[in-house]
Amino acid sequence: MKQFKKLLIVVGFACGSANAQIAVSGDAIGGTPMTGQAYMNVKGSPYLLENWEKGSVTVASGKKFENLDLKFDQVINQVIFQDADGGMKAFTQPIISFTIGKDANEHVFQRGADGVFYEKLVTGKVTLWKKNHKTIIDEKPYGSATMQRNVLNNNTYYVGEIAQLTKIKNDKKSVLELLSDKAEDIEEYMKKHKLNPRTESDLVRLVMYYNGL
Repeated sequence: MKQFKKLLIVVGFACGSANAQIAVSGDAIGGTPMTGQAYMNVKGSPYLLENWEKGSVTVASGKKFENLDLKFDQVINQVIFQDADGGMKAFTQPIISFTIGKDANEHVFQRGADGVFYEKLVTGKVTLWKKNHKTIIDEKPYGSATMQRNVLNNNTYYVGEIAQLTKIKNDKKSVLELLSDKAEDIEEYMKKHKLNPRTESDLVRLVMYYNGL
């Protein structure tokens, strides 16, 4: 009987320890609950991707959280995660980098010296970044008695290391100046494939071609 009681005590202790570990791991991120509905009746999305997408986050301490359900609010430059109960929370620790989406739809971001998250579009001899800062403006459509709130995209492009980025224009002249040591090759490639660097996909393609020369 004494041995049986000892066994029960050991099992109970083990279960208690397991439950404690689960409680800690389940709340490892912490986070601050987000309240309010600031984006009600808004035309356009304030988020990078409208739906929750899987991703990973690395915080200033170096700890990395993976397989999270994330959204990136580009109006207020804030990464949001969904907790186990479906609630929206903001990270309490500063974020230094994060990814969101999978495979071909994966987006990689790093925090710049100004605190803004920049998306890395191309890595190589020339590393290309994008800042997409969204703003909300109120407009009153003609003949309407109510205001319409619209989300506007403001895209700017940069090159260099994240600690010291240089803003560039995404037009033909600026791109040829940026890639001046291979300007003839770039211009020929641009003509052959009818590329326009004002289009992001074409700009990415040109920089990737340059990095491969």
